[in-house]
Parts: sequence; C-alpha cells; structure tokens
Amino acid sequence: MAPIIPQLYPEGKKLEMSFTTINTLQDREAIRVKALLCDGSLVRCFSVDPHITSFNNIHHLLKRAFQLQGDFEISYQLPQTSENGKRPDVFLSLTSDFDLDAAFMTASLPFLSLKIEPVICSDEGQNDWTFLEATEAPLTNNVQSTGVSTNVPFHISLKHQMERTFNKITRAFGETIRRGPLREIEWQSHLDSEGRVLGIDELWARIFQGGGLEPGLRKEVWPHLLNVFPPDLTKEERERHLNMKSQVYEHLKSKWKARNHKEIESITHLIMKDVLRTDRGHPYFSVPDDHKNMDSLFNLLTTYAIENPDVSYAQGMSDLAAPLLVVFDDDSVAYTCFCSLMDRMKGHFLLDGKAMTLKFEHLSLLVHRMEPELFKYLMNIGADDMFFCYRWLLLDLKREFPFEDALQLMDVTWSSITQPSKASSAGGVARVNSAAILMQNGYFGEDTSVGVEQDSDSDLEDSAFCQLMPKSVDQTTKLLPLPGPYQLGDGNPFVLFMCLAILSLHKDHCVQKQMDYNTLAMYFDKLVRKHDLSKTLVKARALYAVYLSSFGDAKCVETQVKEDSKAPWCSQEQLIDVPLKTNHFVEC
Repeated sequence: MAPIIPQLYPEGKKLEMSFTTINTLQDREAIRVKALLCDGSLVRCFSVDPHITSFNNIHHLLKRAFQLQGDFEISYQLPQTSENGKRPDVFLSLTSDFDLDAAFMTASLPFLSLKIEPVICSDEGQNDWTFLEATEAPLTNNVQSTGVSTNVPFHISLKHQMERTFNKITRAFGETIRRGPLREIEWQSHLDSEGRVLGIDELWARIFQGGGLEPGLRKEVWPHLLNVFPPDLTKEERERHLNMKSQVYEHLKSKWKARNHKEIESITHLIMKDVLRTDRGHPYFSVPDDHKNMDSLFNLLTTYAIENPDVSYAQGMSDLAAPLLVVFDDDSVAYTCFCSLMDRMKGHFLLDGKAMTLKFEHLSLLVHRMEPELFKYLMNIGADDMFFCYRWLLLDLKREFPFEDALQLMDVTWSSITQPSKASSAGGVARVNSAAILMQNGYFGEDTSVGVEQDSDSDLEDSAFCQLMPKSVDQTTKLLPLPGPYQLGDGNPFVLFMCLAILSLHKDHCVQKQMDYNTLAMYFDKLVRKHDLSKTLVKARALYAVYLSSFGDAKCVETQVKEDSKAPWCSQEQLIDVPLKTNHFVEC
C-alpha cells in the first residue's frame, strides 16, 4: 500500500506551487476526478468545477458515489516526475479546502487521482457499515408505484391524448400577439395611483410565459420577485423599507470591520479568493482588484457570512451575488436581495448536503420519467446519479449561459418559484408555489417569447405525444409517480426542467458519439456560458407544461390516482388528476 504523507513531498520537500500553475488553474472550468476505494473494488469518475468546489463538496460527492455509511479518509496522488525516474506512488492527505486547492494546482493533470480509505469502527467485532456492490446498489428509479392499473385500451388513450395535444398546439399558434419580456408600460399598468402592485399572481405568470423582464425593469422588479417587501406597500413605503434595510446593512458591515481582522481571516481569505475570479469578463468586474466594485462584492459576502454563521460562506455564493450588484449597483440593496435569495438557496451550501442530494434524486427521477431512452443511456455509462450536473443545480444554472442570458433566466426562474400571498405571517411574507398560478392563468406550454425560432426540434418534438412508447398497456403496467409541484426540486421545479431541457437538446449528439461518463462530463463543462437560452426555455416550458397538466388539467381526466401520503414528497392526501399518456408508464 502506497504511503500517505501529510503535506510534504518525498525527502521532506515542501509543497511548492508556481504562479504559472495558479494562472492555469484559473483558466480551467473543469477538473476530472478519478476516485478509487483503497481495495480497488470500486472506481468512480466525475468532473468538478475548481472555482466552486470545496472540500465539503468533494467529501459529500464521494460519500454518495461509494454509498459510504461511516467516516473515511481522502488522499490525492502526486504526479510522477521525470527527474529521478519512476518512483512509488505517493499520496498526500486531503482534509481541508487548502489541501484541495493544492491538489487542484499540483496534481490534476490529466486528472486528479483520489484514494478513499474507510475508517473502520468495530462494534463487538462487527463493522457497523458495509459497501454495496454495484449490482446491489439501489437505483433512483426504484420508487414505490401507486399500484393502480389501467383498464383504458391503449388505442383509445392514444387517440384522446393526441386530440388534447393538437388542441393545445392550436391554441399556442393561435396567439397572434407575441408579447416577449415584460415591458415598462405593462409594469406601470399593474401599479395603482400610490404605487401598490396589483394582480401580482397574473404578473408573475406573465413574466414566466414572456421570458423575463426588459433589462431596465430589473432594478425595480427583482426585489418583488425575491419577496423583499411585505405585501401591499406603496412606492413611498417601499423606498422607506429599502432605506431602513440599507442602514441595517451599513451597521452590520461596520461591526465586522471594527473587529480584529485575524478573528475572521479564515472567512475573508476564502471570500477574497473567490471575489477576485468572479465574472471578471463582465465590464462591472473587469476592473482593478482594489476597485470599489470588487470591494462591494467582498463586503456583501463577508457581511452575510458573519451574520449567518450556520451558512457562513461557501464557494459559489459569489456567483449568486455578482448579478445583484450589476443590476442594483448598490451593495446595500444587493445585500438585502441576496439575503432573500439565500433564504431559498442556502440549503445548497449547508454541510449536510440534504438539499443537493434531493435535487440529484429528483432530476434523476425526472429524466427517467420524461426521457426514458436518455435515462437508459445514462445508466449504461454510470451517469444516472447526475453528478455531472452538480454545478447546474448548485447555482441554478447561472454559469451555463452568457451573463446577460443568465439575468433573463433569473427573471423566469424567480417568477416560477413562489408568489407573495396577501396573507402574511408575523415572520414575513407568506409564499405559495406558482404552479397553481400558472395553471389558473391558462399556462399549457404556449410560448410567448419574442425572437424564438420554433423549429421542429423545439416545438412539435416537445408536445405531449412526442414521447409515445411503442408498448402495449396491460395489467402489469403501473404508474410511476413524480413528486408534486410543491415538492419537486425542493419547491423550485422549473430549474430541474431547464436541466432536463439541456440534456434533451444534447441527447442525440451524446448518444451518437457514444460518450462515456468522463467524455459526457467534459462535453458539458466545455459548454459553460455557451448554451442557447431561447431554445432551452422553449424546451423546458414545453416539458414543464406536460408535467403541470398531470396535476391540474381537469378537462383531461382519464383516471384519478390517489397520491400515496407516505411518500416523502407528499405532505397531505389529495387527489391528483393524471391524464393517461403512454410516456407515463414503465414496465414493472
């Protein structure tokens, strides 16, 4: 067994990193990782983004990848050098973010080789955990079915489904006015004489269907989308509310600035390292390192980390804060909005990893349900765990599109998550998932975005009958349930459909090229900031419409399925109307 050496090269030489190596790392969007159990029984390969991946992220990914139930140690292999010929493999302990940075900078070409060694804890001579072989590992598609079989003949179900879908497409093409992003005149029409927002549910549905906001409106509308304001405030009251929040921010910032800098050095060092490499290609951050814009981002993130010790700071948060600063150009308002955004997304950055685990599982289930052929391909190459989508889910796809497109995606995503309710509690604004609002406003996939080319790949292919499987329906076929809109994606379902749309749009190319896991991960890593937002939105909204119709299209009821209240995504018993679609069925 190769030795594990703590933080030293052989013969006691200290670990040295050249400036050239660090610059090279900053230019890399992805690093391939090959992880091996110490006994060589299992190997997992995946890619990570070095700019947002922390030690805790790696630890959690490895725990899931190998299904480890106990503690384990991680070490990374030093690369071979040609100076003294071939030498025995040398592994260094990997126990912190500092170690991980060293591994990325010195040992990640052509890939980072990790060794996982479980810490054996015996209890009366027996290990309290075991490894599962690949054939024994439970798959994410191993879900309890409802046990309800259908008596509707297949050809009748197919005929009815095609009729319904044709009517929906007809309604979509019957839209003579393509409204596009919300305009200033429309926003003003939703304000009363004192500036209160009227018809906010319909307004959010309009933003979702139209593809976002005109850029000039974001400064005014984003605080509403992020539920910064209590309901029914006048324009003057909203201004006073923001002024009060700004004073609070300045007070909090002055508190930590007055502290001994050594007390918070561990946090500030990590934040500054990320600030100096966040969106530097955008004009707002394409400035000297000591520019006030860089200071604003640093102050915002440090204030949040100090005031929220349960979350503190984790890599990736700077990616979420940067767009807010660009839009508001005011760190106090940006901080207020960032706090509201983190109320929704802080689970992504917690050490327990529960939120990310749930999203991995739901995305896998969603692909299995709506893209069965793609799921079969992912299973064959060992990618059905969706680890290669880690950055997508962590940052709600912020890095996958050009910066301006990412702002538009935020418009759409935030309008689809929650709606401020008129009934507010003492703790703040009450929220309700927007799926019901979208269905109440007649959303069944009609796309009202301007300038979107609706070719065959992004329109008819997305209709409800495009995925019909040539399988007869018999008594042994059972309905595989998806979590409802309130539970799917931890209450943020549309991001999962954006991920699904990206996978679906690239499915044929990946399958045709017979990509393995590594090649697939590297393929998507090379598409960072290069995806086409218009095509992806069209695809995602069409898939989302099919999903929502299963929960709310009362006119399309073929059978009623009582959702199992014992399932983890069911908080209460309810009848869900599920129209019969052959792509809803899987063989038992």
